[in-house]
Amino acid sequence: MAQYDTSPPMAAALSGRNGWYSYRMSKERSARILVADDDPVSLQFLVAALRDLDGEITGVSSGNAALAACQSTSFDLLLLDRRMPDLGGAPLLRELRRRGCAVVAIATSAELDATTRAELAEAGYADAMAKPIGIDRLDALLATYIPQRHRLRGNDDADSQNRSPWTSPAVLEDSDALTRVGGSRETLQALRQLFTKELEAALPRITAMPATELGDWLHRLRASCRYCGAARLGEVAERVELELKLEESRGDLERNALIDAISATVSALSKN
Repeated sequence: MAQYDTSPPMAAALSGRNGWYSYRMSKERSARILVADDDPVSLQFLVAALRDLDGEITGVSSGNAALAACQSTSFDLLLLDRRMPDLGGAPLLRELRRRGCAVVAIATSAELDATTRAELAEAGYADAMAKPIGIDRLDALLATYIPQRHRLRGNDDADSQNRSPWTSPAVLEDSDALTRVGGSRETLQALRQLFTKELEAALPRITAMPATELGDWLHRLRASCRYCGAARLGEVAERVELELKLEESRGDLERNALIDAISATVSALSKN
């Protein structure tokens, strides 16, 4: 397993969708935590945030990489995304348990309804958290499931709920995004750079992307939008994903709206 010196926040970028990397912390804060998430923005944020809160953090971008990591490393806590292309959520934890891994596991997901929570609990997850997950919520999570560590932050997660439902969201909203990354503009800038590359790569493919593939990508995109403060794109992505689920397609209208929102977001990010 490669080790990296990542003293500046977000110094190491994700390399490879199936690769994994870790951050070495001081001996005084030695809790070992595995994060598995196929969305690169979510993964990079969670690893960086947890690095600032606790011990050795290992990030993987697939279910199979999570299985391999658990075979080679003894962890204190697992944060596993519910939806990954190869293996995630309940099936992933069942396979880990079958292999003898008894570590406390927390599920993460962009969507968590009562049925999904029940399914995850039945599979053995101790808890489930809806993304985006702010630093203070992560700190509270660690205080609960790794009680030997001390709380580093005392504020409640301050995700803003104050925008009027009658107001169209801004293309970029810095205040909520900064809250989610603990006030670090350096961290937010690194996330937005990664996010911009993802959007630029996806933009030419939107029109021809199969509905199932588009729906899966939008599910991941919504979490990235929240972390990066891309409010308007997040709202459009949620609407288009819902229309795809309900098979209420309006031809090219929904994809054109999505393309417009992505283009506006990339333009705003380039000036940010």
